[in-house]
This record gives sequence, C-alpha cells and structure tokens, in this order.
Amino acid sequence: VWKCAVVLAVLTDHWKNFQLSPRTFAVIGDGHGVFGALIRRYRSDSKVYTIDLPKSLVFQARTHTRAEKDSPMALLSGEWTGAHEGASVVFVLPQAVEEIPGPIDCAVNIASMQEMTLFSITSYFAFLRRRSTPASRFYCINRLRKELPDGHIISFAEYPWNPRDVVFLDGVCPFYTHYLAPGFCRQGPRVWGVRLPAVGYF
Repeated sequence: VWKCAVVLAVLTDHWKNFQLSPRTFAVIGDGHGVFGALIRRYRSDSKVYTIDLPKSLVFQARTHTRAEKDSPMALLSGEWTGAHEGASVVFVLPQAVEEIPGPIDCAVNIASMQEMTLFSITSYFAFLRRRSTPASRFYCINRLRKELPDGHIISFAEYPWNPRDVVFLDGVCPFYTHYLAPGFCRQGPRVWGVRLPAVGYF
C-alpha cells in the first residue's frame, strides 16, 4: 500500500505542477488492485480501467468491492456489450484493451511489464499511443533488466520508447529498490555490517 500511495503522491504533484486534471485512468497489471482503488479514493469522479489476466482481476475486483461496494463495475472480455459505459471501475482482459473507448488521461504500470514478453509490452505501448493526447501521461516503474523463466531478458531500455516522447521523470525509483522475501536474499542491505533478513535489492 505504501508504494502505491507514494506513486499517487508523485503523480498528484506532477498534475498540480502542469495544471492537469485526469479523470480516465488505465492501470496495467495492478496486482491486488490497491493502486486503482487509491485512484478512486483520490478522485471519486474518475473512471479506472484495470487491465490484467483473469486470475488477477478476481483479486482486484475483491479489493475494489471492499473499497467502495456501491460503485458500479463492469468487465470488458472481448465481446463488446456497451455495459461498461456507466461503470466507474472496468476490469479489462488483455485481449479486450481495444474496446476501451476514447483517450486515456493517465496510464500506470508498476512492476508488471518486467514480467511480460517484449511483444506484449510493444502491444501495450501501441495501444497507449493510440489513446493519448498531449495532456496524457504514462507512468512506468519496472526493473532495468529481468530474466524471465524461459530465459528471455527483458530490458527497460529496450521498451518501444520513441525519440519524440516527452520525459518528465527519469531515473532509479528511490522507493522501489527493495522487496520483502522469506529468508536471506543474495543481495540486500546491511546495518552495522549485519545482513538484514527478509529484505532484498531489485
């Protein structure tokens, strides 16, 4: 929750500095749905499209229901029905992203593109470019380099960035450098020379 709250704080500062008032959000790979729920708390008039695999969407639906049980929700599964038009939160399967209508004010990806193939990453970038306006923003936090189980290396530098992209924030994320894990990790912080258990470096 803390990392999601910090991300939202960073974004709200940016929106304030640039006099932006985003209302339509696309959250790609929201885990348990905490970030999307925070957006809804921050802006009750917002519309959140949360894009993920079916099993993850189940957890996200539970989080959103607990956060605001009376908020209308819908599902985009690849069969256009139009039933999502009045929903505040729309759960979207990856194959149905093109059903999201109109421009997206802000898209967010936190530590999930690093788990995708380059083909999937490229597809999401292409989708976001088609849904962007000059006021749109894409906030992306992922590892600089990660090896997938099949041996493929996913590199942040090889994402399909465009030389014409305007970059507002760039660099190592100061609040996303560590993770919790059972036991001792190969890399991790030390205090007075003693290795801290259950904390590792990305």
